[in-house]
Amino acid sequence: MNCILRYLFLMCFALFSMDALTSPSSQDAHRLVAEKIDDLLTAIQTSKSEKVLNGEQKIALVDAQLGDVVDFKRIARRVMAKHFKQATNEQKQRFMMVFKSSLLNTYAKGLWEFNNYKVNVLPLKEGKQTERNTQVSIEVVTSSGQVFPVTQSLFYDKKNNQWMVQNVIINGINMGLLFREQFSRLVAQNNGNIDLAIVGWRSEVSNDTTSASQNDDESEDE
Repeated sequence: MNCILRYLFLMCFALFSMDALTSPSSQDAHRLVAEKIDDLLTAIQTSKSEKVLNGEQKIALVDAQLGDVVDFKRIARRVMAKHFKQATNEQKQRFMMVFKSSLLNTYAKGLWEFNNYKVNVLPLKEGKQTERNTQVSIEVVTSSGQVFPVTQSLFYDKKNNQWMVQNVIINGINMGLLFREQFSRLVAQNNGNIDLAIVGWRSEVSNDTTSASQNDDESEDE
């Protein structure tokens, strides 16, 4: 998977993780996203200018931002899809932890390597915006001027009184579906062995982030 999609995917979560959204109004959700984007980008730049952090510290910093507001269990269940019912409770828990760890690790790397971009929040689209599905669109513009259109699908979590992201579409690519297809492929490649599919997931993400880091270094040298 193109690693820049993973970076953008996690960055979209971050836009909604700065504070809990305590109103079920779609307009309020849109307004707060717009207000918090500047805060997020400022926080990223500030973290880069402070003391050098090792990999574990970067992941811990990201987990502190996202851990309580991203429903990794819900997302991981959707990624496993039909294989969720086939998995044991131990496998479900293990994949959720591997999935969460892989995303946090990717995002931590992305914060320090994905530079010089800006985010534009677009006006809330007219149409049916509900507590079960409110769509907020943004544009992520890279330093080269490339524009990635992003649409987030949010639901209002009444239990925790906040909006939470349930899916993201980046440049026309449905990330939830992409993750689901990736896991399904790994299960098929391993002849239905979910344990090996989980190991494969961790390996693929590690390779993606390593390749992205090398590509970023090459770009800076040009």
